[in-house]
Formats: sequence, structure tokens, C-alpha cells
Amino acid sequence: MENKGPLLLGGALMVFLLPLIIAIALIVGSLMSLPDAEAAGCGGSTGEVKPFSWPTDEKEVDEEWSDDHQGLDFDVDEKSPVYAVDSGEVIKVADNQIWIRHEKAVEFHYQFFHDMSVKVGDKVERGQQIGTSGSGDEEHGASGEHLHFELWVDQLGNGKLVNTDPKEDSFGDPPTAAGGSCGCGSGPLIGSDNQQKAFNFLVSNGYTKEQSAGAVGNMVEESYGVRPLQLQDTPEGKETTAQQAENNSAGWGIVQWTPASKIIKASRAQGVPYETIGTLEHQLAFLLKELQTNEKPASDQLKKTTTPEAAAYAFGHYYERFAGHGDPNSQTYADRKTAARLVFNTFAGSSPGANPGATPATACAEGSGDIAAVAKNLAWPNQRPGYNHTGSNDGDAKVAKPEFVAAMKKFNDPNGYQAYTDCGRFVATVMHMSGADPDFPEVWTPAQFEYMKTSGKYDSWHGEPPGGMKPGDILNGPGHTYLYVGPWGEEGKGYNSASGSLGGHVPYAEHLYGVGGQFTVFRLKNAPAGPDKKS
Repeated sequence: MENKGPLLLGGALMVFLLPLIIAIALIVGSLMSLPDAEAAGCGGSTGEVKPFSWPTDEKEVDEEWSDDHQGLDFDVDEKSPVYAVDSGEVIKVADNQIWIRHEKAVEFHYQFFHDMSVKVGDKVERGQQIGTSGSGDEEHGASGEHLHFELWVDQLGNGKLVNTDPKEDSFGDPPTAAGGSCGCGSGPLIGSDNQQKAFNFLVSNGYTKEQSAGAVGNMVEESYGVRPLQLQDTPEGKETTAQQAENNSAGWGIVQWTPASKIIKASRAQGVPYETIGTLEHQLAFLLKELQTNEKPASDQLKKTTTPEAAAYAFGHYYERFAGHGDPNSQTYADRKTAARLVFNTFAGSSPGANPGATPATACAEGSGDIAAVAKNLAWPNQRPGYNHTGSNDGDAKVAKPEFVAAMKKFNDPNGYQAYTDCGRFVATVMHMSGADPDFPEVWTPAQFEYMKTSGKYDSWHGEPPGGMKPGDILNGPGHTYLYVGPWGEEGKGYNSASGSLGGHVPYAEHLYGVGGQFTVFRLKNAPAGPDKKS
């Protein structure tokens, strides 16, 4: 994407040897005056970007940093959630401490845990829960129930980390995008390859199939087939990570943002890890945010088109603005129109209908009819003590996956009894959000059982269905209901289902069980065949 809009300013902040300034510079990079950074960044935060997220839900320091007490203490009850203040790799889980290294020059040390839900080698992201708080006594700090937090920084660049005052005003809430995370988090995009996933993403966010095909046709030509790690002027398929491309003046990513820092530094300033910036999910959400803000004129032109060819021209001319885009007879336009028509002919027949109301937080599979994909988008792909019932809906909302919290507010009743742990509400929210069955009862397992038995919409088996289970199958028995989603979850765990448990835990990955015994299997008769399903 050449000569496109205001470019990010180069250079870095002047770093004086002041601990906080050094920490900020090392962690969030160059916090420059960027005309596009906030508007286009998936964080979408309206206030000042803070270097760290709060490590606890208590957003106030109880005991401050001093020469005698080199850390910050947060006064929280035992078993309160503890969060990573920034992305990094876990390097120590021992002695009632968790240490997380952010790149090479910064470490975060947390002390006094009741439960630790990470292990050495885990990669964690800003705002991710790493355990629950415990208690301990400090000579110069707090005593009893609290969390102790320390920041260690290589202040002089000599490889020696120094305990550093992080300053209370360095903390803030994690950036959010349009009421949720940027893109789908760990939830899947819908499609068999990147072209189809990008096409369906745009359709689900309000563009027609023709307009979506035009945009994807441009991506195909820009990045050799919608490749997030493609750097300009490198061989097709050669991958260049976000960290490697950050200071490169060439184009990078699915639309070849030029220079590469246009997406990378704007995203980093919002606290997005390098690994996430290199994903298709993040780049699509970043593109969507651009089209909603600083590139809205290009989106407006795209939305005027009615054919894939016209859409390919509009996206190339008004958004990509490649060298020579002023010549409507350019061969580049012909190539993009051909690619757009092929995308349309290949994917339009199986795409979900346009859903103009979708947002990046819930658009990944919203309205697609793909029950399993939506379930995986709303449930945690693992099991951890931190996902257990907290005793109140407000507390459960803090441990539930953010995508599920957003979906509950839109598609179900978040004020219902133990709403965020209720197994029936989880299944109903999935059925409503996916559009597979908008009439599915919002709550109560027996009512849902009766509905599926009598509505005429479902086949049922008291035992494994002929041909085996299929993603999207609902299992309902006395007091419980859950969803089969197919192989999924943490590597080696063998998870293949998702459920909540009333008063037990918010939705997360489970193992299939009780088929033919306690549970009846229900399958929607007209469910579309998603990428994990057989027609």
C-alpha cells in the first residue's frame, strides 16, 4: 500500500537515564504524536495510553515504592485475580512468585499467590490472568492479604536489571476496541484459507459480497494471496515477523501497509504483542478500524460499488493508492479485478449474509450460522482455577472471556441468575449470536430439551449419531447442556467441547462425555457446513 495517507513519524523518544522514562520507552516504544495511531489502532482507547495494565482489579496502590520497600503493594482479598501488566514470557514460577520477562530489558515480578495458573515458558498477553492473590508479610510493606509487584529494568543497557519505581500513574485499563478485544482473540475466523476468512470477515462487518471480493482481490495482489507476514520485495511465502519488519520502509502485511511501522508501531503503542500483530485476525481488525476512521472516505467509495470489478478498482484507487493508481487502464487494476471476480465466484455461495451491526469484538462468526466457531470464540480454550465461579455476576464477568461478556449483553440476559456460568445461557448465546437458531430458549436446560424435541428443527439421538459427532452438536441431559466443537483447545489436552457450569465456572474447553448415557445429542437440521463440518 504505497504513498498512502499520513506516515508514522520516525525516530525515538530521547531517553534520559530516568527509570520511569526508560521503562516506558522500552515497553511501549516511541510514544510519538501519531495522527493515525489512535484512530487506526485496534485498541481504540480514547485516553492516554498507559505503559501497564493494572495487575489487580483494585486500581489503587496501597503501599508505594520507596528505598526500603522496592515495589508496589495492592490491597486485595485472597483469591482475587492477578493479571499480567504487559505481554511477555514466564521465566519463573516458584517461591510464591511469578516472573515475566518483557523482551530482554524488562521483567515484572509478582509475589504472594493463592493459585498460579501459568508455567515457565508460557507466553502471556497484557491483561491475561496469571493466578489468584494470596497473603504474606513484608518488613517495610503490607502484611496479610495483598499482591506485591516489582518492575526490573536494564537502565544502563549493560544487561543488569535494577529494581525500578514503576509509578502509580503508569497503570491503566487495557486498551479495548469497540467494546471488546481487537479481532477475535482466540476465536477462529471462518474459512478454509486466508482469502475466504478475509472475505467472510468483511461480509460479516457490513460489506456486500461484491465489495468484500473487491477488497480481498487487492489483498491477493498486494501480499501474494493474503499473507500477514509478507514483506514487500521478498519472495512469495517468505515470512517476515512484525518485530523484524518494524523499522523497514517497505510495505508489509495483507494490504502492504507502507512503511511497515504504520500498523506495527500503532499497534505496539496500544499494547499489542508482536506475535498478535502478525496474525490475520489482528490485521483484518486493524484494517476495519481504518475503514471506520481515518480511511472512511475509501470505505464510503467501496460501499457505492455493486460488482467485484468496481469494488476492486475503488479499494485500489481510494485505499491502496499504489504507484500509478491514477491510471484507470493500468494493468494493476486489471489484475485486481480478475482476482476479485475469482474470489467472488469461489466464496460468495458459502458466505454468511452481511451483518452491518457487527463489530470487531463479536464479528468473528457472528451471523455465520457456524455454531462451533462461535462457541470457540466465546469460551476459553483451556481450564484454569481463575475461571471458577466468583460468587457474583459482576465477578464472573471479570473472569469470563471478554467476547462472551460482550455477546451476553447483546444476545442474552447478563443479569440472570449466575448468568456468566449458566450452561444453558452459554449454549443459547451461541445459538443466538451465530444466527443458527434465534428462537432457542435463553435459559433452563429442561426448557431447552423440550424445545429441541418438539420444534421440528432438530434431529436427536440417545447415543452417538450415525457417522459420529459433528461440530455444533448440542448435548442436553438432566441439569446440564454443552456443545461439541470438534478437536480444540490447548495442545495435547484433547479438548473437543465447550460449556459453562452453573455456579462452577465460566465457559471453557471440556472433554466430550455422557453420550448415550446421561445426554441426548441434538443436531440442527439446517445448520450450514462450516470449515470443520461435513456437508
